[in-house]
Amino acid sequence: MTGLENTAVGEPQNSGAATELELDRDEAFGSRVKALRREHGWTLEQLGTKAGLSISALSKIENAQVSASFDTRVKIAHAFGQSFGQLHRLSEDQPLATARRTFTRTGRGLKFHTAAYDYDVHSADLVAKGMIPLVMRIKAREVMPIAEWSSHDGEEFIYVTAGEVDLHTEFYAPLRLGVGDSAYIDSTMRHSFVSIGDDDAQILSVCMTERLAFADAVVGRGLQRGQL
Repeated sequence: MTGLENTAVGEPQNSGAATELELDRDEAFGSRVKALRREHGWTLEQLGTKAGLSISALSKIENAQVSASFDTRVKIAHAFGQSFGQLHRLSEDQPLATARRTFTRTGRGLKFHTAAYDYDVHSADLVAKGMIPLVMRIKAREVMPIAEWSSHDGEEFIYVTAGEVDLHTEFYAPLRLGVGDSAYIDSTMRHSFVSIGDDDAQILSVCMTERLAFADAVVGRGLQRGQL
């Protein structure tokens, strides 16, 4: 369960073929994107220009013909001037929490899938936040064309929890990471993950994408040596 108290965001689900729950989530997401686009009076072309996405991709998302990846969802949210969390709110009546506590039970995160990755978003009910924690199962075994790599605002911390993974980035040689290894990247740089071996790798990815302005003391700016 994930919630400030006990509001569930998602039910456990099996990997593989899409379940009815997964299809329902894609339909709900597509309907929300379409409703917001119409509310703004935008065409698919106008939204595509603002989000950096093709008309074809947006049409398929709105009609639940594909499941949008994490970076695509971030781009759509920011095109509407919203955070990732706001775009995925359960309802417009759901309050924005000001206290900083939330939790997610095992298997109860917000789930969505692409051909390369399974995403399990934790703390999804806390809408106003600066970080998005994701547990990702890496299904890809081959490097995708660079045009299909992820790219989104912010920075990203990556920690391997199972298996081995190659981290491919736009400006660096591939980096192999095993259990307990980590990396920190500028996520505007195109990046991609590939599992090594027979079993799917799993990573914890913590993304800072919401463009929050933190006080200097929070991020360590302006502190003298010895003050940290």
